[in-house]
Amino acid sequence: MHVLTKIFVVLVSLLAVMLTPLVVVYARNEGTYRSRFLDASSQAKAANASLELAKQGFASSEQRLISEKQTLESDLSNVRKERDSKDGDLRRFETEMAAAKTAQSSMSTQLATLAASLKADSELKELLVGELRGEREKALAAERRFIEIDERLRKTENDLQTMEAARRDLQEQLKQVVDEKDRALGEVARYIAYVGKLPETRRASAGGVVPDRDLTAAVLNVRRSADGVLAEISAGSRDGVQEGWLMTIADGGTFIGNLRIVKVDVNRSTGVVELEDAAARGEAKPGQRVIAKAGG
Repeated sequence: MHVLTKIFVVLVSLLAVMLTPLVVVYARNEGTYRSRFLDASSQAKAANASLELAKQGFASSEQRLISEKQTLESDLSNVRKERDSKDGDLRRFETEMAAAKTAQSSMSTQLATLAASLKADSELKELLVGELRGEREKALAAERRFIEIDERLRKTENDLQTMEAARRDLQEQLKQVVDEKDRALGEVARYIAYVGKLPETRRASAGGVVPDRDLTAAVLNVRRSADGVLAEISAGSRDGVQEGWLMTIADGGTFIGNLRIVKVDVNRSTGVVELEDAAARGEAKPGQRVIAKAGG
């Protein structure tokens, strides 16, 4: 039942209660109460008018309340939506914060790892710099050594070229000596054919040993004394020279004398100069060639 209807029923009941004694009184005193009735009717009409006004005001208030309720419900819906949106944002923020914390933890771990790596890199860098300095010093020393070796190599090449030229010169001189020896042997052969075989006194008296190979060397030094002449040559045991060898000393194509080896070193030998004739063929001197012929 509507509220206004209830109010109306209550008012009517009240009026009925109020009218009952009035009827009794009216019955006793109709005139008095007629006027009072008329007054009550007027008051009722006024009450009805007030009631209608109240109904209209209530209806207006009800419409206003309904409108406000709808507005509040709409606002509540919007607030709920906004709250849900805020809750979603909050959950998203919480998720992002958890991810950020995880990322921060991972970043802290990575920073610690990076710091350790940087420290290791720094130590490795210092070690490498030290090794590089050592290698640089070694490289500089090697470069200096290379320069020294290169200079020695150039010097050796120059010496080799000089020795090669000297070897060619020796070969030419040896050829001349051999030619001279062949001519001498031809002369000896013609002499033997004419006179007869010579006695074997020269080599026996010299006490020499026949060389077992062909060899050419140079006179390095000549020492003269009252006991005789000694000559040092540039060949020794590594070249096959042996004590007692009887070698020939030549100056170009001129026979100077024989050299009987009396002392042999590794790369040097010393011998006694024999058959030297300073007036006819010249003396033994440094730079002259010494020749050994295999078999004599």
